[in-house]
Amino acid sequence: MSAGDFQADFRRSVAAVVTRFLAQNGLTPIDEAALGPLADELIALGGAVSGEGEIPDDVVKAGVARLLAVLSPPRPELANLAKQLIKGCYQPDYPQCRESYHETDALGRCRRQELANVLTRVSGTHCVDCPYWREWSPEEHTARLAAEWKDGAAAFAAHCEVFLPGDFRVMRRLAQARV
Repeated sequence: MSAGDFQADFRRSVAAVVTRFLAQNGLTPIDEAALGPLADELIALGGAVSGEGEIPDDVVKAGVARLLAVLSPPRPELANLAKQLIKGCYQPDYPQCRESYHETDALGRCRRQELANVLTRVSGTHCVDCPYWREWSPEEHTARLAAEWKDGAAAFAAHCEVFLPGDFRVMRRLAQARV
């Protein structure tokens, strides 16, 4: 893939993730003209934040400041989104899935399957660095989550694009192929 093709594809994927995330959280959309520069800054961050293991907090914080600086007017309420974008693009795959998408707490709750909680996550139910994003096809991934869904496959299917967002898969795969 040429650099120009990558940039265009990455811009589209970031725009899709950001637009979905803002809509599902009732936040004001970002002007379409600012989405490209936001994606470009996210690309530029790649060399500064990628590496082995978890991205250090100070590096993420500096990256968040860079991403937010692209937006005018300032949007400090998007700091969590910026953090998730950075980690979603550049955090290396965790060696093995943490299986948190179906873990329950002592009260029997599975936070990663609660719609209100998952709406706040760019990666839906899974961790941003889950290896399943790149190891499994969308069909395999959907079948696995549906089979593990505490309230049944129909409950998963009702909000599948929130629990398993295809736009995030595209963005993650593009970014990780470029690292």
